[in-house]
Amino acid sequence: MEFLDRLTDAQTWEQFYRSCELKDFMSVRELRELRRILDAGECRQEITQWLGGQWHFPNASRKIINKLSSGKKRVVYTFEPTQRTILKVLAWHLHEYDRIFTPNLYSFRVNSGVKKAVAYLRNQPRLSLRHVYKVDIHDYFNSVNVDKVLAMLRGVLTEEPKLCSLIEEILTNPCVNDDGKVICEERGIMAGMPISSFLANLYLSGMDRAMHEQGVLYARYADDIIVFADTAEELAERKEFILGTLAEYGLTVNPAKEFTAAPHEPWTFLGVTYCDGVVDVSEASVTKLKGKMKRRARKVYRWKCRNHVADEAAIRVYIDHFNRKFYEADSSSELTWGRWFFPVITRSDSLAVLDRYMVECIRYIATGRYTKANYRLRYEDIKRLGFRSLVHEYYLGSGKESAGEGKEQA
Repeated sequence: MEFLDRLTDAQTWEQFYRSCELKDFMSVRELRELRRILDAGECRQEITQWLGGQWHFPNASRKIINKLSSGKKRVVYTFEPTQRTILKVLAWHLHEYDRIFTPNLYSFRVNSGVKKAVAYLRNQPRLSLRHVYKVDIHDYFNSVNVDKVLAMLRGVLTEEPKLCSLIEEILTNPCVNDDGKVICEERGIMAGMPISSFLANLYLSGMDRAMHEQGVLYARYADDIIVFADTAEELAERKEFILGTLAEYGLTVNPAKEFTAAPHEPWTFLGVTYCDGVVDVSEASVTKLKGKMKRRARKVYRWKCRNHVADEAAIRVYIDHFNRKFYEADSSSELTWGRWFFPVITRSDSLAVLDRYMVECIRYIATGRYTKANYRLRYEDIKRLGFRSLVHEYYLGSGKESAGEGKEQA
């Protein structure tokens, strides 16, 4: 029986729900919403109607969001809760096909991810002696050629033609809802759609496999690609192969995120920088977070002034926001700093920079200024209000010896 046929049975949905509970895929709020949708039987009803030819998957909604502190816009696509739940269960099922991918692909796979990608590279012999090429694909998800990815999908889902047909219907529908209007556009595999992560893995899996079979030191995380070579000439050949493959698949690179590094020069991948065995948070990641800290501080300060909130109460709100971001996600699928960076970095220099900057932002909330007079709000008082130093939490979690958190650096 095909998976789509099984989705007409409540038991299959209960298996999905239990998996989300046990593997901590969703927050408490998301699980509550999933429970509501499943109890209403909305998903089973729509799948049954689709199988009977009485229902078609509705248009996606187009949404433009701000890209992290870059000032650039990013297009994503969303669906109504019931249809999004159907897409989530399809994404859950598609993980059964993760076996078709090679080990050098680290994105959106069970038991894989950033930690394993960086650990794999760090453990390679003579890594600091190698030449490096790093490239990022521009607007990857929305640039994928739908006809090509569907041909690949048919080769994978040979025993599931119904599932393949449903995905084809979703991808080939050119209509999207945009601010109350229906427009037609090419939008690839639609960034933001739950099954798009599997399709993004699939689309360049041939390039991943070629590198793997040739024994090339290479890693890909969705649109982020890095490759190594022993000589500059060898690296040029691999760069040519990667760029040629991307062009063949209708993809372009982001020149701002493309670079080559010689032996012993630093290189950046997945938000971390490596140089001669040392791994730290990248400068770009630090800049992005500092931008978030500053914008949030201004927002909290304006809220404090407008509503006559006490300084300590406003500071607690600010600190609680970043404590959740750093350490306390509602589910394991959320990429907190503690989960993303702490397991892979080997030094705390960038964390110390961020600690100092966050303390400045906290003092700004109290006074509305960035001056030396702000130091009247003592570091000890800031800690009492809930501030948790990134440096301290990093060493606490790693078991390494700290250089001594608790003394504020001017």
